[in-house]
Amino acid sequence: MYKSIYSSLPASFFNRNTVEVAKDLLGREILRKLGRYWLRARIVETEAYLGAGDPASHSARGPTPRSSVMFGEPGLIYVYFIYGNYFLLNFVTEKSGKAGAVLIRAVEPIEGIPTMAKLRKLGLAAPALTDRQMVQLTSGPAKLTLAMGIDGSLNGKPLGLPHLAVLEGKPLTRARIVAAERIGISDGHDLKLRFYEKGNRFVSRK
Repeated sequence: MYKSIYSSLPASFFNRNTVEVAKDLLGREILRKLGRYWLRARIVETEAYLGAGDPASHSARGPTPRSSVMFGEPGLIYVYFIYGNYFLLNFVTEKSGKAGAVLIRAVEPIEGIPTMAKLRKLGLAAPALTDRQMVQLTSGPAKLTLAMGIDGSLNGKPLGLPHLAVLEGKPLTRARIVAAERIGISDGHDLKLRFYEKGNRFVSRK
């Protein structure tokens, strides 16, 4: 169904400067097929992670068992596990052999909200969700992976159906994009490599 209605972003979209991809992903849509359910959400916050010159990047010291995906083909999915509890979703950028990835920090739910609520163990299904619970569904990198059933099984896979695709959506104009410092890192936090949609309530931190 979705293959005929929506166009997925090609690998060439990701074969570019990581910062530009991080900005251009805002307003695009993530489409996830989970069993018989379709989950769809709009990207509203991203962070760029670069190569050797970025101390916060997993690739700063070259390829490792965890970061090797970042050196792979553009358009690969990079999922890693943190704090012994959570998976985070990234998309690989730059040409093969040059490390780069964009972390998806927050999304705005569009479709499959009852399933997302169940996966987040909120105990309620839309439309019974309060406004606060609705925002809490996907307003952070670990929240959105839980809500969309994203885990390590996707690591290293190319973007596209049947598992996970990024749709064209409606990219934001530059006037609607805010650049800010990245969150939750000790090195390189002063670099303004986090980007979000101005005024969107699902952004993890304004």
